[in-house]
Amino acid sequence: MNYLNHRNIRALKGILRGSFLGHPTILKNLPFILYLTTLAIIQIWAAHRAESNVRMISKKTIEINELESQYLESKSILMKMEQESSVQMRAKKLGLISLAKAPITIQKPNDD
Repeated sequence: MNYLNHRNIRALKGILRGSFLGHPTILKNLPFILYLTTLAIIQIWAAHRAESNVRMISKKTIEINELESQYLESKSILMKMEQESSVQMRAKKLGLISLAKAPITIQKPNDD
């Protein structure tokens, strides 16, 4: 039992010191390990970038919805202001009155 503990401790010390890095199998596969590490870093960067794009898109969607509601509100207010009764009421405040009869049309004489 004591032998196993001593052996495990020695293996753990070797791992912590990094002595396994000089092993020929590790050195042979080092380019592949670096390639996998690079791919992992690129994947993490791409995931982070995608999440930030999703957040930006959701903010823009909320902003578009708010602007659309403001547009619809302004449009309805303008439509109410364009109604004949609203125009007459505003004209009355200015001292203008509407005609009871239809306006007279002026026709231009023909130059024949």
